[in-house]
Order: sequence, then C-alpha cells, then structure tokens
Amino acid sequence: MISCLLLPRGVPAVFTQVDLQPPETVWTWLFYDFGLAPLADIEVDLTNDLPANNTYVMMLTHAQWIAWNDLDPFTLLTPAGQPSGVLNSHLISYWRRDFFSSATGRFKVEAPRKDRYHLGILNAQKHSMRLTGTLSLVNPGGQQLPLQQVRVPEVLLLTSTIFLLSGACYGVLMLTTWRKPTAMHLVILAAVNLKGLVLLLQWADRSQVARTGSNSVLSDISWQLLDKVQTIVELMMFLLIALGWKFLRATLNITEIRVAVGISVVSFYLGVFEVACNTASTCNGYQLSRYILHSLCYLVVIVAMNFNLQMVHAQIADAPASLEAGKLYRKRRSYHIFRWIFLAFIIAPTVELFLTVSVLPWDAVWVTLLLQQARTWVIYTCVTVAFRPDPPPLRVFELTVRTGDSDDEEPPGDQE
Repeated sequence: MISCLLLPRGVPAVFTQVDLQPPETVWTWLFYDFGLAPLADIEVDLTNDLPANNTYVMMLTHAQWIAWNDLDPFTLLTPAGQPSGVLNSHLISYWRRDFFSSATGRFKVEAPRKDRYHLGILNAQKHSMRLTGTLSLVNPGGQQLPLQQVRVPEVLLLTSTIFLLSGACYGVLMLTTWRKPTAMHLVILAAVNLKGLVLLLQWADRSQVARTGSNSVLSDISWQLLDKVQTIVELMMFLLIALGWKFLRATLNITEIRVAVGISVVSFYLGVFEVACNTASTCNGYQLSRYILHSLCYLVVIVAMNFNLQMVHAQIADAPASLEAGKLYRKRRSYHIFRWIFLAFIIAPTVELFLTVSVLPWDAVWVTLLLQQARTWVIYTCVTVAFRPDPPPLRVFELTVRTGDSDDEEPPGDQE
C-alpha cells in the first residue's frame, strides 16, 4: 500500500493547526514517524467541511504500517467472489475513529514500550475533503518533541558553538599569525561561520518547539534559507579551490566565473522554492533538481582538481631547485590532501545513511546529527590547514639557495 501514499515533508511542531485541502488520495498524512513513550497524550479535533462516507482518522504503530506493505489493500470482493477493485478499509490500526464530518478524541498511549507512530486519514473512496482543526501529541512530562529529537537541541547547540569558535579562531589566525589571507580564505571562513549560524538558528527553532509545542513560520524558514546559502558557499569553496583560485592563479577566466555564478543562482532559486513549497511531490522535485545540479558541480571539481595536479607536476618537473620550487611542492601536497578531503566529503553521506538505517536505533537521530556535523567540521578543518596562507618553503630549498649563494662569493684571500 505504501506505493500509493506520499510521505509528508515533516510536521514542524507537536501542536498543529490543521487547515488544508488534501488531494483526492487514499491516505492523507497528519504525523509521520513520531516517537511516543507509554502514557503519551494524544488529542484529535478535526472537521471535514465536505462530509464523506468511508473516511477514518487512524493511528498506526510502525509495525502495523510495515504490515500494510505486505497486504494488497484492494482486497474487497464482489458477492460473486470476484475482486471489486475497491479499497479494503478494514486495516489493523492502533486507534481508529469514523470521520464523516468531524472526529474528536483524546487518549493516552497504552503500550509496554516506546514506539514510532503514524497518524493520518484513510479516504477509501478518494472523496474531496476540506480539513480544519487541531492535533496534539505530547510525551510524558510535557515533552513536546518526538522521542527521536529529544536530544537534538543539545547537539545543535554544541555543534554550533564548535563551528562559531572555530571560525573565530580562524579569523584571529588570519589577522595575526598568517597576515596575508586571500579572498579564498575569506570564503572558507564564511563557510565555517555560516554553518555555525545555521545550527544556532535551528537550535532556537527546535528549542521553541520543545518548550511550546509549536514554532513560528519565520524561525522555521530563516534557518532553512540560510542553510541553502551555506550549502552554496560550501560548494563554491570546493569549486574555487579545485580551480586553483588564489592558490595557483590570481584570477579566473570569464567562463569559470559564469559557471560558478550560474550554479550559485540556480541552486539558490531551487532552494528557495524547496523551502516555500507545500506538497511532498513538489518539494521532492526541487530537492532532486538541486541534488543533480550539485552532483554535476562535484564532477567539475574532480576534473579541475586533477587537471591542476597534473599542471603542478609538470611545473615541478621543469623547475630548478629554488624557493619557488619549494612552494610548488607545498601546493602539490595541498592538492593531494584536498583530493582525499573531497573523496571523504562525497562518500560520507552514504556511510552515515548505512549507519542510520542498519546500525543505529530508530530513536538515535541525535547520533546521526552529531556524526554529520563532526564530519563537516573535520573536513573544514582539513581544508583550512591544507590551504593556510603563506606556508614556509621546504627547508631543503632554503639550504640549496644559501649554498648556491656562498659558492658564488669569492674567498676573502683571493681579493686584491
């Protein structure tokens, strides 16, 4: 049955004001994958302005939802015993209420252990509906977040502090020890600080939900939009480093500038519409388009990075032993490190997905979030160290230059 249902974007708050006209589909999501502990309070107060028969408000455990996948829902038979093609609405559920024009109910979760629950409306005959009302799911002790997200605000605050402190340290080093930062180093600094700010805004949003059960549209949209901007800055950081801007050459050509600007503008455009959309199918379309665009940019990064490595190799092969040759060796080593950094950046999400699906328990969302932010911090730190401003030349080339200078000088005894 899951093939005919669309997953929701995600409900941003525990207490929700319902005001929607869902599409004429079999199932309308209200809450998806919400972790509840025993004795959690559930309150439903819904009205359908377009009353319809054979509609139900239903709450299922995750095991029941999985069981629906193994069942053909269109199993009702005609009096002659032939398939009717009509949806079987008598499906097992944890809680169920008829929903002709209104449905109200308040109950506690009676279960031996914590579990994941799904709440929605089964519309067996795909009638038109116009829904209004309120929904509330609260865990024991007034906990307003689902069990999966109870520790998420703590992780967000911790990681935002780490990123902001790292950005501050990076800024201090640029002003004191390094002294000759380039525009590329400012892009790296912007990526680090924006990441910390995004996590801080997200922490404020999740904390508000934890306290009140709801959040404001402004707080929810602000961190999502800033997250799209930060992702673009991160992407441009990798692209510009791969192109060698400020490390191998001072400027980019007009084609490279157009590619970078075009990718940034299109990515931001898709990101804005992804945040503003209100249906799962539309949001998934924008998200997929943005993912494809970024994947193409990753391909450009790989090609440009390998091209610049070959170019540095060629310059080293033709260069005499000098301080300039020492700088070329340092650049080659930086780009070798960058190649491994970018490989880790591409592979890490797949590894994290495997851990989330196969290893970590369902209520360990905070662990997944911590792993993601720790991985991002390590990558940013490696990029910062590998491309720090004005690295000292290799010692062997200093000695070579000094020895060559002393050989050119005449011995004092030979001077007349």
